[in-house]
Amino acid sequence: MFDESFFVAVSFFTVVGLFIYLKLPSKMMQALDEKSAEIAKQLDDAKALRAEAEKVLADYEEQRKQAEAQAEQIIADAKASAERTVAESRDAMQAATERRTKQAEDKIARAQESLEKEVRAAITSLAIDAAAHLVASGMTDETAQKLVDNNISELADRLN
Repeated sequence: MFDESFFVAVSFFTVVGLFIYLKLPSKMMQALDEKSAEIAKQLDDAKALRAEAEKVLADYEEQRKQAEAQAEQIIADAKASAERTVAESRDAMQAATERRTKQAEDKIARAQESLEKEVRAAITSLAIDAAAHLVASGMTDETAQKLVDNNISELADRLN
């Protein structure tokens, strides 16, 4: 009657009874509930951290886009400014070149006029000296008239 199965059954019921008497199942359930609540809290915290991280990431992405747009605007402004400066410099150089060309042309014209005046003065002086020499050497009126006519016709050729 008391074989080993009986003792195993008695031991089993004794252990189960002891567990129930010590309220071990409720303590285990409470520990499992506490662990479950802790895990749920950690999951909620993780979700909140993830949401915050996504928000921070979105903010940084927006700031990066704004910085890129601002950098592109700065580059565009710098290029436009450089192009304006180049155009202004080109215009200033062209104006200066035109002014210098005009000054050089005016100077050449003045020098040419001065040279023409000097040549005319020299020719006039030479003609007066020649006439005075001829008058002093006793030239006749007829010879003097021929000489004056010849010199007048040659003078037109010499000046051109």
